[in-house]
Amino acid sequence: MGNVLGRITDYHAETSHQRGKLFGRKLDRSEFPVPFKKYQGLPVFSLPEQPRMPRKHLDLALQPGVQSSKCDINIVSSICRLSCGVSRTRTYADGTVFHYRTVASAGGLYPAELYLALQNIRGIEDGLYHYSPHVHALTQLRRGYAFSILRGNDPIIRGYISSIYHRSSWKYGQRAYRYCLLDAGHLLENSILAGRLFGLPSKADLDFNDRKVNDYLCLDAQYEACLAMVHFVGCSAATEVDESIVQTGDDIRQFSRSAPVAKAPSELLEAHRLTSSFARCPVRPPAPAPEGGISLKPPVIDKRATTAILERRSSRNFVPRSIPAAPLKDIVSFLCLDVPPVCMDAVRVGFLAAEHSEFAPGQYRIHRPSSSYHLVQSGNYMAESARVCLDQQWLSNAAAHFVFTADIESLNKHCGPRAYRYAQLQAGRLGQRIYVAAQAKGLGACGIGAFFDDEAAGLLSLPPGQVLLYLVAVGPVQR
Repeated sequence: MGNVLGRITDYHAETSHQRGKLFGRKLDRSEFPVPFKKYQGLPVFSLPEQPRMPRKHLDLALQPGVQSSKCDINIVSSICRLSCGVSRTRTYADGTVFHYRTVASAGGLYPAELYLALQNIRGIEDGLYHYSPHVHALTQLRRGYAFSILRGNDPIIRGYISSIYHRSSWKYGQRAYRYCLLDAGHLLENSILAGRLFGLPSKADLDFNDRKVNDYLCLDAQYEACLAMVHFVGCSAATEVDESIVQTGDDIRQFSRSAPVAKAPSELLEAHRLTSSFARCPVRPPAPAPEGGISLKPPVIDKRATTAILERRSSRNFVPRSIPAAPLKDIVSFLCLDVPPVCMDAVRVGFLAAEHSEFAPGQYRIHRPSSSYHLVQSGNYMAESARVCLDQQWLSNAAAHFVFTADIESLNKHCGPRAYRYAQLQAGRLGQRIYVAAQAKGLGACGIGAFFDDEAAGLLSLPPGQVLLYLVAVGPVQR
């Protein structure tokens, strides 16, 4: 497979769908993954069921927060609920209850988990916790000062987002690492939105020592691993946790297994291992905006952000009904907010516009730093895009297909293998942002991570090394 720096690109190539060769597994119901992580014998803290939610509109939700001295259990409860809480349930004829959540997930399998390190939060003991969405409660994994070097009274909240591999690989096989990263990105974006709504700084952190963090979270790294962190308030990437604080039970790692037989594919584990080194991205200014770009106005999304997050859902019942361009322009403008540093801005964003979108049909590129977009190629690409997405023709009825691409060869060369995580996580983040914005604008959205990879590159005229990571369809739906 070549040298270490080349291997993660090989993983991506070797898990690419082709006609007649789709990655996945024959579903074995005896290995069906448990959808929630359920610890036994550990302290559980129930969270307030009806915490007060902020009234801020979605277009203001990403405004940078400040340090806050007012953090209590109600804010923690709201952050958890908004990040990945249960939004609704559905009971099937056999009595099975399916729990929909505020975050999108490939196949509704929800591999992502949320952990919180808390210190000086009114209403709850200091320590490390795992959030259980189905009962809206925190399970305490470690007790004591999570950040012992900061012994003052200021509140500290750090989030950790992990992935339980088998939840996704049970269905998708070795390609599942892609979906684990996208789903972690969904949860990462929701967490940042939730924290910012309460005025907390809430900054993402994708570079950390995998082994140390997994050990701190009491994870069995063969089944579950941390993929991202959020420094909500009072801490930064430089703030070390106290790894010596006592665990609240024995053999907590066993709960990383989601089924009696839960072994992840070796290709998936190897991909994660290969991306474990720290990134080394060079510092450089963002590329200039292309000539002829159309500048965007600030987005106008005047629906309460918390409502949009809690009501978010995936929709497939698109209808080819004409809509004004304004809602889509607001979504594009919303994508341009909060642009990360260049080393973490690993994804290129564009969209395909349908005839009924009020845009001229064609392929568009978005330049996020300048909040602008430009037409790359005229033409109606929606039907072809639907064929690329495993012949799911219902996608051709959407008004737009947002596409997230990355030059993984260049990222690998200049930043190292960990930049592959950057790209997939950022694609998931922006995809979740589209979901929430579409909900707020009265439109449906559906994320697509399965497509014929080479055909996607051809459709988008991608040069060698660039790949499609994610597609999110947006448009009017049948109500």
